[in-house]
Amino acid sequence: MCTSLGLLTTGMGRKPSGIVTVLLKKYWPGLYRAVSDGPDGPKKLALKWDDYHAAPCGVMTTTTEDGRQVAPTCAQVVLKTFWEFYKLSSGMDHQEATAVLEKMAKKNLRDALYHVRKLAITHYFAEKGKRKNKDRVIAENLTIEDDAGWQSICPTWCVNKKDGWCALVRYWTDDEEFKARSIQNKANRGSGGTHNQGNKPFPLYEKDMVAANGGQEIPRIQVWQAAHKKKELVEGKVVYYGKNEESVDSYKKAFKSLHGEDSDPLSEPFDEMAVMISGHGKPHGRTSILNEVHKPTITLPRIQNMTSSSGVCMPPRPRCLTQTSDDARMTEAYEQLQEEFQHKMHEYEVANSASREHMQEQTKALFAALTAGAPPPQYVEPPVVPPLPKMPTKAEFLA
Repeated sequence: MCTSLGLLTTGMGRKPSGIVTVLLKKYWPGLYRAVSDGPDGPKKLALKWDDYHAAPCGVMTTTTEDGRQVAPTCAQVVLKTFWEFYKLSSGMDHQEATAVLEKMAKKNLRDALYHVRKLAITHYFAEKGKRKNKDRVIAENLTIEDDAGWQSICPTWCVNKKDGWCALVRYWTDDEEFKARSIQNKANRGSGGTHNQGNKPFPLYEKDMVAANGGQEIPRIQVWQAAHKKKELVEGKVVYYGKNEESVDSYKKAFKSLHGEDSDPLSEPFDEMAVMISGHGKPHGRTSILNEVHKPTITLPRIQNMTSSSGVCMPPRPRCLTQTSDDARMTEAYEQLQEEFQHKMHEYEVANSASREHMQEQTKALFAALTAGAPPPQYVEPPVVPPLPKMPTKAEFLA
């Protein structure tokens, strides 16, 4: 994200996103009283970037024009410290870069609080002599039942904020709204991932692809397509994450409707009108393809006005229809099929995780034997992994 704004390092080799996460942890407010509420205000738990703007940072103070010593907010300290490590290329707008930086901080904080919970659980089971990597924690929906267990694995960046860690644990374990949102988010994420970029922002992923291509430019739509394909073939076929294959097909159809059947949607520069048409605009605030890679400068109503006069046929936006009794029964049957699929997917993820751990242990044992000059250990077959479950789309099920 920051790469696209021309950030230059001033001596540190770490990526800007990593530095932001480190600073968020270092200056996490924990339980705090907002500056606006005064010293007697109620304590709040810092869960969002907005809390950093509200919480005073006790690590340092600044002097106002009238000579008073005041504590800056945690957000001010994070931003100030970040700009000590990085500077902008000439011609770049500092205000725009700071806006991007704040957007990054908002996302990184959400990710950090998500991952610290999973890592805490893995460390807890490790201390009990049970190896549970993060994949198994997620697949088996593991947690820690007692408060003493949570307190025993307090992360280092929370050591000086034990009251904040205790409040964070209570939020995870007792807050019904968090539990409901956690269940919904897990269902929304699905079980197969969304892309193969890892922790690389899209601009850096694109830069690496261009470098691997000998420096020759690659159409952005091809880069996005590559980032949303699974690296492993399934039955000899390329498989996309989620519904991305449908999004690519819709984009191709929209592109050809605008530029003719002889056009090549994947080789020619992407068309933002085709992006908007293929996803029916931004129904949930996101385009179905190239979201956060390109910000559309044109709205769907404007496209509809333009295409109506040019003869281009706009596909209708899907709408919910009133269900008949037959539709309701089919929907109920499909939901039951989804539950069975989730159960099979859970079994597959547990077995797959166990198989990977088994192979890792076998590899370590073999390496240790070779290093010591001992005979290799006897090979033990890994646990059997069932076939990857498949779930038809609702349209396929109803067909």
